[in-house]
Amino acid sequence: MISLWFTVHLLFVFILATPRAASALESEHNPVLYKTVLGLFLHDRGPTSDRHESGVDPNWELQFNPPDWKVWHWIGLPYPMVGITPNFKGDTSVLYAGITYEFGLSNKLTDALTHNFTKSLFVAGGLSAALHNGPLHKNPVGCEERSDCGFGYRVLPRLNIELGANFRDNHAMSLFYDHMSHKGFLPGENEGIDHIGIRYHYKFNMALP
Repeated sequence: MISLWFTVHLLFVFILATPRAASALESEHNPVLYKTVLGLFLHDRGPTSDRHESGVDPNWELQFNPPDWKVWHWIGLPYPMVGITPNFKGDTSVLYAGITYEFGLSNKLTDALTHNFTKSLFVAGGLSAALHNGPLHKNPVGCEERSDCGFGYRVLPRLNIELGANFRDNHAMSLFYDHMSHKGFLPGENEGIDHIGIRYHYKFNMALP
């Protein structure tokens, strides 16, 4: 099992990279950073969790404006993202990169019924590849009897969904859930990890058309 230093080093690299991403905001004609997101999650807690690990994990994510490429328009202009969810109790930490879609929940019917409250609501969902430092293999007996297995692979698919509300133009809060595993995609051990929690969003600029 890779030590906690792996997580610390990844976090350090991520912090160093952020000013470079943020400096792109100085260019009005080529904005890059869309928003930064900070979260606090319950570790290995969720609807599919087996609760073999624990902790309260911070989360930090950067989302970027979609590139103005034809192929990106073809897949619906998702936001590229990169993030990290470290665990400081010695359990599994995650570094991920992928894409996320975000949709407002405002429409004439719901806005009228909720006195325009739905104008501030959004739902988002993402798909990413997650690099983790958890064990790849565990005792076969424990895996069979208690579903206490290894992850099987160092890089796994990760899905996330969240429901949030915008306030004061650039700010938002959301309820968040993610799941990392390879069930249904790859053979072998498949532990899986859930995170559930809250996130704060700060939006820097509007997405490119």
